[in-house]
Amino acid sequence: MSTSVLPAWAGRAARVAVATTALTLLVSCFAFGGVMQWYPVGGDRAPKPQGAGSVPAVVGAPTLWTSDALEAPIGAASVLYTSNTWFPDESDWLAGLVGRSDDSYRVAELYGPAGMGTVLSPDGSRLAAEEGIADLTTGRVTAYQGVVSSGEGDDEPAAQAWSPDGKSVAVLVGRWTDHDGLAPDVRLLLADAETGATREIAVLRTLAALSGWTVAFSPDGSRLAFQNGAGVRVITLADGTGVDVPLPSGARLAGKGAWSRDGRNLLVVSGAECGCGDYPMRWTVTEIAVADAVATGRSWSRDGIYALRVLGWWPSGDPVAVEYTPTVDARPTTFEDEGSQYDLTSQNLIRTASLIELGTSAVLLSGDDHGAAGDVESLDVPDQVLSSGAVRPGDPPLFDMDLISVVVLVVIGAELSVLLAFAGSWLVARFRRGRFGR
Repeated sequence: MSTSVLPAWAGRAARVAVATTALTLLVSCFAFGGVMQWYPVGGDRAPKPQGAGSVPAVVGAPTLWTSDALEAPIGAASVLYTSNTWFPDESDWLAGLVGRSDDSYRVAELYGPAGMGTVLSPDGSRLAAEEGIADLTTGRVTAYQGVVSSGEGDDEPAAQAWSPDGKSVAVLVGRWTDHDGLAPDVRLLLADAETGATREIAVLRTLAALSGWTVAFSPDGSRLAFQNGAGVRVITLADGTGVDVPLPSGARLAGKGAWSRDGRNLLVVSGAECGCGDYPMRWTVTEIAVADAVATGRSWSRDGIYALRVLGWWPSGDPVAVEYTPTVDARPTTFEDEGSQYDLTSQNLIRTASLIELGTSAVLLSGDDHGAAGDVESLDVPDQVLSSGAVRPGDPPLFDMDLISVVVLVVIGAELSVLLAFAGSWLVARFRRGRFGR
Protein backbone atom coordinates (compact mmCIF):
# COMPACT_ATOMS: atom_id res chain seq x y z
CA MET A 1 0.00 0.00 0.00
CA SER A 2 1.13 3.55 -0.62
CA THR A 3 2.17 5.29 2.60
CA SER A 4 2.22 8.82 1.19
CA VAL A 5 -0.78 9.83 3.29
CA LEU A 6 1.05 8.83 6.52
CA PRO A 7 3.90 10.71 8.23
CA ALA A 8 7.33 9.72 6.95
CA TRP A 9 8.24 7.83 10.14
CA ALA A 10 4.97 5.87 9.99
CA GLY A 11 5.57 4.91 6.37
CA ARG A 12 9.05 3.59 7.19
CA ALA A 13 7.69 1.68 10.20
CA ALA A 14 4.94 0.14 8.07
CA ARG A 15 7.45 -1.06 5.50
CA VAL A 16 9.61 -2.57 8.26
CA ALA A 17 6.54 -4.32 9.73
CA VAL A 18 5.62 -5.78 6.32
CA ALA A 19 9.17 -7.02 5.79
CA THR A 20 9.51 -8.58 9.27
CA THR A 21 6.12 -10.27 9.02
CA ALA A 22 6.99 -11.75 5.62
CA LEU A 23 10.37 -12.88 6.95
CA THR A 24 8.78 -14.49 10.04
CA LEU A 25 6.24 -16.35 7.91
CA LEU A 26 8.96 -17.51 5.49
CA VAL A 27 11.25 -18.72 8.27
CA SER A 28 8.36 -20.44 10.08
CA CYS A 29 7.24 -22.29 6.94
CA PHE A 30 10.82 -23.30 6.21
CA ALA A 31 11.47 -24.44 9.78
CA PHE A 32 8.23 -26.33 10.33
CA GLY A 33 8.60 -27.85 6.89
CA GLY A 34 11.62 -29.89 7.94
CA VAL A 35 14.42 -27.80 9.44
CA MET A 36 13.09 -28.22 12.99
CA GLN A 37 14.41 -31.69 13.58
CA TRP A 38 16.20 -33.29 16.49
CA TYR A 39 19.72 -31.83 16.68
CA PRO A 40 21.31 -33.13 19.92
CA VAL A 41 23.59 -30.70 21.74
CA GLY A 42 26.00 -31.18 24.63
CA GLY A 43 26.20 -33.74 27.39
CA ASP A 44 29.11 -35.65 28.91
CA ARG A 45 30.33 -39.11 27.96
CA ALA A 46 30.48 -40.00 31.66
CA PRO A 47 26.93 -40.18 33.08
CA LYS A 48 25.99 -38.61 36.38
CA PRO A 49 25.28 -41.11 39.18
CA GLN A 50 21.61 -42.08 39.38
CA GLY A 51 20.12 -42.83 42.78
CA ALA A 52 17.17 -44.99 43.75
CA GLY A 53 14.44 -44.83 41.16
CA SER A 54 11.08 -43.07 41.27
CA VAL A 55 8.29 -42.43 38.78
CA PRO A 56 8.03 -38.83 37.48
CA ALA A 57 4.37 -37.80 37.68
CA VAL A 58 4.66 -35.67 34.53
CA VAL A 59 6.70 -36.31 31.40
CA GLY A 60 6.97 -33.92 28.47
CA ALA A 61 8.19 -33.98 24.89
CA PRO A 62 11.96 -33.53 24.52
CA THR A 63 13.38 -30.33 23.10
CA LEU A 64 14.94 -30.10 19.65
CA TRP A 65 18.40 -30.04 21.25
CA THR A 66 18.01 -32.80 23.87
CA SER A 67 21.28 -34.72 24.23
CA ASP A 68 21.80 -38.08 22.51
CA ALA A 69 21.56 -40.99 24.99
CA LEU A 70 24.23 -42.92 23.09
CA GLU A 71 26.69 -40.00 22.96
CA ALA A 72 25.89 -38.53 26.38
CA PRO A 73 24.63 -41.54 28.41
CA ILE A 74 21.96 -41.00 31.03
CA GLY A 75 23.22 -43.82 33.26
CA ALA A 76 19.84 -45.28 34.13
CA ALA A 77 16.24 -44.33 33.31
CA SER A 78 12.96 -44.27 35.19
CA VAL A 79 10.85 -43.96 32.05
CA LEU A 80 11.15 -44.89 28.41
CA TYR A 81 8.56 -43.16 26.23
CA THR A 82 7.78 -42.65 22.57
CA SER A 83 5.49 -40.58 20.36
CA ASN A 84 5.06 -39.75 16.68
CA THR A 85 4.47 -36.05 17.32
CA TRP A 86 7.49 -34.53 19.05
CA PHE A 87 8.94 -32.76 16.01
CA PRO A 88 7.61 -31.50 12.64
CA ASP A 89 9.39 -34.35 10.81
CA GLU A 90 7.74 -36.82 13.21
CA SER A 91 9.62 -38.88 15.79
CA ASP A 92 8.57 -42.51 15.43
CA TRP A 93 12.24 -43.48 15.02
CA LEU A 94 13.26 -41.99 18.38
CA ALA A 95 13.09 -43.08 22.03
CA GLY A 96 12.85 -40.66 24.95
CA LEU A 97 14.39 -41.33 28.37
CA VAL A 98 14.00 -39.67 31.78
CA GLY A 99 16.63 -40.15 34.51
CA ARG A 100 16.04 -42.82 37.13
CA SER A 101 16.29 -40.38 40.04
CA ASP A 102 16.36 -36.95 38.37
CA ASP A 103 14.57 -35.23 35.51
CA SER A 104 17.42 -35.26 33.02
CA TYR A 105 16.19 -36.07 29.51
CA ARG A 106 17.82 -37.92 26.65
CA VAL A 107 16.77 -39.04 23.17
CA ALA A 108 18.14 -42.08 21.35
CA GLU A 109 17.83 -43.11 17.72
CA LEU A 110 16.59 -46.57 18.68
CA TYR A 111 13.48 -47.88 16.98
CA GLY A 112 10.38 -49.40 18.54
CA PRO A 113 7.36 -48.07 20.46
CA ALA A 114 8.01 -48.01 24.20
CA GLY A 115 6.88 -51.23 25.89
CA MET A 116 5.80 -52.72 22.56
CA GLY A 117 9.16 -52.89 20.78
CA THR A 118 11.60 -51.32 23.23
CA VAL A 119 11.90 -52.16 26.95
CA LEU A 120 14.06 -51.10 29.89
CA SER A 121 16.01 -53.57 32.01
CA PRO A 122 14.80 -54.07 35.61
CA ASP A 123 17.23 -51.46 36.96
CA GLY A 124 16.79 -49.08 34.01
CA SER A 125 20.46 -49.21 32.99
CA ARG A 126 19.91 -50.93 29.62
CA LEU A 127 17.45 -50.58 26.79
CA ALA A 128 16.52 -53.36 24.39
CA ALA A 129 15.36 -52.10 20.98
CA GLU A 130 15.25 -53.18 17.34
CA GLU A 131 18.93 -52.39 16.87
CA GLY A 132 20.05 -54.45 19.87
CA ILE A 133 20.73 -53.88 23.57
CA ALA A 134 21.94 -50.39 24.49
CA ASP A 135 23.99 -49.84 27.64
CA LEU A 136 22.76 -46.54 29.06
CA THR A 137 25.96 -46.05 31.06
CA THR A 138 28.32 -46.30 28.06
CA GLY A 139 26.16 -45.81 24.96
CA ARG A 140 27.37 -49.12 23.51
CA VAL A 141 24.83 -51.17 21.52
CA THR A 142 25.14 -54.96 21.32
CA ALA A 143 23.40 -56.40 18.25
CA TYR A 144 21.31 -59.56 18.43
CA GLN A 145 22.99 -62.61 16.96
CA GLY A 146 20.98 -64.71 14.55
CA VAL A 147 18.97 -61.69 13.41
CA VAL A 148 19.79 -60.77 9.84
CA SER A 149 19.25 -58.04 7.30
CA SER A 150 19.79 -59.04 3.69
CA GLY A 151 18.66 -58.34 0.16
CA GLU A 152 16.13 -61.16 0.40
CA GLY A 153 14.35 -59.75 3.45
CA ASP A 154 14.82 -57.99 6.77
CA ASP A 155 14.29 -59.35 10.24
CA GLU A 156 12.36 -56.97 12.47
CA PRO A 157 13.13 -57.52 16.17
CA ALA A 158 10.77 -56.19 18.83
CA ALA A 159 12.02 -56.43 22.44
CA GLN A 160 9.28 -57.59 24.83
CA ALA A 161 10.45 -58.32 28.37
CA TRP A 162 13.57 -58.65 30.52
CA SER A 163 14.30 -61.51 32.87
CA PRO A 164 14.16 -60.36 36.53
CA ASP A 165 17.96 -60.73 36.89
CA GLY A 166 18.56 -58.54 33.82
CA LYS A 167 20.67 -61.17 32.10
CA SER A 168 18.38 -61.89 29.14
CA VAL A 169 15.61 -60.32 27.12
CA ALA A 170 12.75 -61.89 25.16
CA VAL A 171 12.51 -60.66 21.58
CA LEU A 172 9.91 -61.23 18.88
CA VAL A 173 11.43 -61.36 15.40
CA GLY A 174 9.18 -60.93 12.39
CA ARG A 175 10.46 -60.96 8.84
CA TRP A 176 9.68 -58.72 5.91
CA THR A 177 10.09 -60.27 2.48
CA ASP A 178 10.52 -58.42 -0.79
CA HIS A 179 7.45 -59.95 -2.40
CA ASP A 180 5.01 -61.05 0.30
CA GLY A 181 5.34 -58.43 3.02
CA LEU A 182 5.32 -59.65 6.63
CA ALA A 183 5.88 -63.39 6.91
CA PRO A 184 3.12 -65.42 8.66
CA ASP A 185 5.42 -66.70 11.42
CA VAL A 186 7.24 -64.80 14.17
CA ARG A 187 10.19 -66.22 16.11
CA LEU A 188 10.37 -65.81 19.88
CA LEU A 189 14.03 -65.55 20.87
CA LEU A 190 15.83 -65.22 24.18
CA ALA A 191 18.85 -62.91 23.86
CA ASP A 192 21.83 -62.75 26.19
CA ALA A 193 22.15 -59.17 27.40
CA GLU A 194 25.97 -59.20 27.40
CA THR A 195 26.78 -60.96 24.13
CA GLY A 196 23.58 -60.70 22.08
CA ALA A 197 23.61 -64.48 21.55
CA THR A 198 20.10 -65.82 20.97
CA ARG A 199 18.23 -69.09 21.24
CA GLU A 200 14.85 -69.83 19.76
CA ILE A 201 12.03 -70.51 22.21
CA ALA A 202 9.07 -70.87 19.86
CA VAL A 203 7.61 -69.95 16.48
CA LEU A 204 4.32 -68.05 16.75
CA ARG A 205 1.68 -67.01 14.27
CA THR A 206 1.75 -63.30 13.46
CA LEU A 207 -1.66 -62.49 14.97
CA ALA A 208 -0.74 -64.24 18.23
CA ALA A 209 2.47 -62.20 18.51
CA LEU A 210 1.01 -58.78 19.34
CA SER A 211 4.01 -56.78 20.51
CA GLY A 212 3.58 -55.75 24.14
CA TRP A 213 0.99 -58.43 24.93
CA THR A 214 2.86 -61.66 24.20
CA VAL A 215 5.65 -62.47 26.69
CA ALA A 216 6.16 -62.38 30.48
CA PHE A 217 8.85 -63.80 32.78
CA SER A 218 7.86 -65.37 36.09
CA PRO A 219 9.04 -63.41 39.17
CA ASP A 220 11.94 -65.82 39.81
CA GLY A 221 12.89 -65.89 36.12
CA SER A 222 12.61 -69.68 35.86
CA ARG A 223 9.53 -69.73 33.60
CA LEU A 224 8.38 -67.86 30.54
CA ALA A 225 4.75 -67.36 29.54
CA PHE A 226 3.89 -66.49 25.96
CA GLN A 227 0.76 -66.22 23.86
CA ASN A 228 0.29 -69.34 21.76
CA GLY A 229 -2.82 -69.05 19.63
CA ALA A 230 -5.90 -68.76 21.84
CA GLY A 231 -4.00 -69.86 24.95
CA VAL A 232 -0.77 -69.25 26.84
CA ARG A 233 2.20 -71.58 26.86
CA VAL A 234 4.24 -71.64 30.09
CA ILE A 235 7.68 -73.21 29.81
CA THR A 236 10.46 -73.92 32.29
CA LEU A 237 13.54 -72.33 30.79
CA ALA A 238 15.99 -74.82 32.30
CA ASP A 239 14.64 -77.86 30.43
CA GLY A 240 12.06 -76.52 27.98
CA THR A 241 9.16 -78.44 29.48
CA GLY A 242 5.86 -76.65 29.61
CA VAL A 243 2.12 -76.58 29.98
CA ASP A 244 -0.65 -74.93 28.01
CA VAL A 245 -3.02 -72.63 29.86
CA PRO A 246 -6.37 -72.13 28.08
CA LEU A 247 -7.74 -68.60 28.17
CA PRO A 248 -11.28 -67.22 28.18
CA SER A 249 -12.57 -66.37 24.74
CA GLY A 250 -11.02 -63.15 23.40
CA ALA A 251 -8.42 -62.90 26.18
CA ARG A 252 -4.66 -62.64 25.82
CA LEU A 253 -1.62 -62.19 28.07
CA ALA A 254 -1.91 -58.77 29.72
CA GLY A 255 1.70 -57.66 29.20
CA LYS A 256 5.23 -58.11 30.50
CA GLY A 257 3.97 -57.76 34.10
CA ALA A 258 1.32 -60.48 33.74
CA TRP A 259 2.64 -62.83 36.45
CA SER A 260 1.38 -62.45 40.00
CA ARG A 261 4.12 -61.77 42.53
CA ASP A 262 3.90 -65.27 43.98
CA GLY A 263 4.23 -66.89 40.54
CA ARG A 264 0.97 -68.80 40.83
CA ASN A 265 -1.31 -66.71 38.63
CA LEU A 266 -1.37 -64.85 35.34
CA LEU A 267 -3.16 -61.67 34.32
CA VAL A 268 -5.02 -61.74 31.01
CA VAL A 269 -6.78 -58.84 29.30
CA SER A 270 -9.89 -58.80 27.12
CA GLY A 271 -11.99 -56.10 25.50
CA ALA A 272 -15.67 -55.79 24.66
CA GLU A 273 -17.85 -53.07 23.20
CA CYS A 274 -20.09 -51.30 25.68
CA GLY A 275 -22.34 -48.27 25.97
CA CYS A 276 -19.72 -46.45 28.00
CA GLY A 277 -18.78 -43.11 26.51
CA ASP A 278 -17.42 -41.63 23.32
CA TYR A 279 -15.19 -44.66 22.71
CA PRO A 280 -17.45 -47.60 23.58
CA MET A 281 -14.88 -50.16 24.74
CA ARG A 282 -14.40 -51.79 28.14
CA TRP A 283 -11.08 -53.50 28.88
CA THR A 284 -10.89 -56.00 31.74
CA VAL A 285 -7.79 -57.50 33.36
CA THR A 286 -8.57 -60.86 34.96
CA GLU A 287 -6.36 -63.01 37.17
CA ILE A 288 -6.34 -66.75 36.44
CA ALA A 289 -4.47 -69.63 38.08
CA VAL A 290 -1.67 -71.18 36.05
CA ALA A 291 -2.43 -74.62 37.46
CA ASP A 292 -6.01 -74.92 36.20
CA ALA A 293 -6.81 -71.66 34.31
CA VAL A 294 -9.61 -70.89 36.78
CA ALA A 295 -10.27 -67.24 37.57
CA THR A 296 -9.17 -66.27 41.09
CA GLY A 297 -11.97 -63.74 41.48
CA ARG A 298 -9.81 -60.64 41.06
CA SER A 299 -10.36 -58.37 38.06
CA TRP A 300 -10.05 -54.72 37.10
CA SER A 301 -11.95 -52.86 34.34
CA ARG A 302 -11.49 -49.56 32.52
CA ASP A 303 -14.07 -47.95 30.22
CA GLY A 304 -13.68 -45.76 27.15
CA ILE A 305 -10.02 -46.52 26.48
CA TYR A 306 -8.16 -47.82 23.44
CA ALA A 307 -6.03 -50.50 25.11
CA LEU A 308 -4.63 -51.61 28.48
CA ARG A 309 -1.18 -53.18 29.05
CA VAL A 310 0.11 -54.40 32.44
CA LEU A 311 3.71 -53.51 33.40
CA GLY A 312 3.90 -54.95 36.92
CA TRP A 313 2.72 -54.47 40.48
CA TRP A 314 2.54 -51.52 42.85
CA PRO A 315 3.43 -52.01 46.55
CA SER A 316 -0.31 -51.75 47.31
CA GLY A 317 -0.78 -55.18 45.72
CA ASP A 318 -2.61 -53.86 42.66
CA PRO A 319 -1.33 -54.12 39.10
CA VAL A 320 0.08 -51.11 37.30
CA ALA A 321 -0.84 -50.65 33.65
CA VAL A 322 -0.34 -48.37 30.67
CA GLU A 323 -3.69 -46.93 29.65
CA TYR A 324 -4.03 -45.78 26.04
CA THR A 325 -6.64 -43.29 24.86
CA PRO A 326 -7.74 -43.23 21.21
CA THR A 327 -7.64 -40.54 18.58
CA VAL A 328 -11.01 -39.26 17.37
CA ASP A 329 -10.91 -41.47 14.27
CA ALA A 330 -10.07 -44.73 16.07
CA ARG A 331 -12.72 -47.40 15.68
CA PRO A 332 -13.64 -49.82 18.50
CA THR A 333 -11.47 -52.90 18.17
CA THR A 334 -10.00 -55.80 20.12
CA PHE A 335 -6.96 -56.00 17.78
CA GLU A 336 -7.83 -59.34 16.22
CA ASP A 337 -6.61 -58.41 12.73
CA GLU A 338 -3.31 -57.14 11.34
CA GLY A 339 -4.67 -53.71 10.43
CA SER A 340 -5.91 -52.84 13.93
CA GLN A 341 -2.77 -54.31 15.50
CA TYR A 342 -0.66 -52.04 13.29
CA ASP A 343 -2.74 -49.01 14.28
CA LEU A 344 -1.86 -49.79 17.89
CA THR A 345 1.82 -50.70 17.64
CA SER A 346 2.55 -47.87 15.19
CA GLN A 347 0.95 -45.43 17.70
CA ASN A 348 -0.99 -43.92 14.79
CA LEU A 349 -4.35 -44.07 16.58
CA ILE A 350 -3.06 -43.48 20.12
CA ARG A 351 -3.77 -40.04 21.53
CA THR A 352 -2.13 -40.39 24.95
CA ALA A 353 -0.64 -43.01 27.24
CA SER A 354 -0.53 -42.82 31.02
CA LEU A 355 0.53 -45.07 33.89
CA ILE A 356 -2.26 -46.02 36.28
CA GLU A 357 -2.73 -48.15 39.38
CA LEU A 358 -5.65 -50.36 38.43
CA GLY A 359 -7.00 -50.83 41.95
CA THR A 360 -7.53 -47.13 42.70
CA SER A 361 -7.44 -45.74 39.13
CA ALA A 362 -4.78 -43.32 40.38
CA VAL A 363 -2.74 -41.75 37.57
CA LEU A 364 0.93 -42.25 38.43
CA LEU A 365 2.43 -40.75 35.26
CA SER A 366 1.01 -38.75 32.38
CA GLY A 367 2.14 -36.49 29.59
CA ASP A 368 2.45 -32.73 29.95
CA ASP A 369 -1.07 -31.26 29.67
CA HIS A 370 0.14 -28.01 28.10
CA GLY A 371 -0.27 -27.63 24.34
CA ALA A 372 -1.26 -30.44 21.99
CA ALA A 373 -1.71 -34.00 23.23
CA GLY A 374 0.77 -36.65 22.21
CA ASP A 375 3.85 -36.00 24.38
CA VAL A 376 3.54 -39.62 25.54
CA GLU A 377 1.93 -42.18 23.21
CA SER A 378 3.52 -45.26 24.76
CA LEU A 379 5.79 -45.91 27.72
CA ASP A 380 7.74 -48.42 29.77
CA VAL A 381 8.95 -48.31 33.39
CA PRO A 382 11.66 -50.57 34.88
CA ASP A 383 10.54 -53.27 37.32
CA GLN A 384 12.64 -51.96 40.20
CA VAL A 385 11.22 -48.44 39.83
CA LEU A 386 7.67 -49.82 39.93
CA SER A 387 8.34 -51.97 42.98
CA SER A 388 9.70 -48.96 44.90
CA GLY A 389 6.29 -47.26 44.77
CA ALA A 390 8.00 -43.85 44.78
CA VAL A 391 6.61 -40.96 42.73
CA ARG A 392 8.26 -37.56 42.23
CA PRO A 393 6.58 -34.44 40.74
CA GLY A 394 8.49 -34.46 37.46
CA ASP A 395 10.01 -31.49 35.64
CA PRO A 396 9.40 -31.79 31.87
CA PRO A 397 11.32 -29.69 29.34
CA LEU A 398 9.92 -26.19 28.84
CA PHE A 399 10.94 -25.38 25.27
CA ASP A 400 9.33 -28.24 23.42
CA MET A 401 7.57 -27.85 20.08
CA ASP A 402 4.32 -26.82 21.78
CA LEU A 403 5.92 -23.75 23.35
CA ILE A 404 7.95 -22.92 20.24
CA SER A 405 4.74 -23.05 18.19
CA VAL A 406 2.98 -20.77 20.65
CA VAL A 407 5.86 -18.26 20.60
CA VAL A 408 5.89 -18.23 16.80
CA LEU A 409 2.12 -17.70 16.66
CA VAL A 410 2.32 -14.88 19.22
CA VAL A 411 5.09 -13.15 17.24
CA ILE A 412 3.18 -13.50 13.98
CA GLY A 413 0.00 -12.29 15.70
CA ALA A 414 1.79 -9.23 17.11
CA GLU A 415 3.27 -8.38 13.72
CA LEU A 416 -0.10 -8.75 12.02
CA SER A 417 -1.67 -6.51 14.68
CA VAL A 418 0.90 -3.83 13.91
CA LEU A 419 0.18 -4.16 10.20
CA LEU A 420 -3.56 -3.89 10.82
CA ALA A 421 -2.99 -0.79 12.93
CA PHE A 422 -0.96 0.85 10.16
CA ALA A 423 -3.55 -0.19 7.58
CA GLY A 424 -6.31 1.33 9.70
CA SER A 425 -4.36 4.55 10.14
CA TRP A 426 -3.70 4.71 6.41
CA LEU A 427 -7.38 4.24 5.58
CA VAL A 428 -8.41 6.93 8.08
CA ALA A 429 -5.77 9.34 6.76
CA ARG A 430 -6.78 8.72 3.17
CA PHE A 431 -10.46 9.20 3.99
CA ARG A 432 -9.76 12.51 5.72
CA ARG A 433 -7.53 13.70 2.88
CA GLY A 434 -10.20 12.94 0.31
CA ARG A 435 -12.98 14.51 2.35
CA PHE A 436 -11.23 17.72 3.27
CA GLY A 437 -9.05 18.07 0.20
CA ARG A 438 -5.77 17.66 2.06
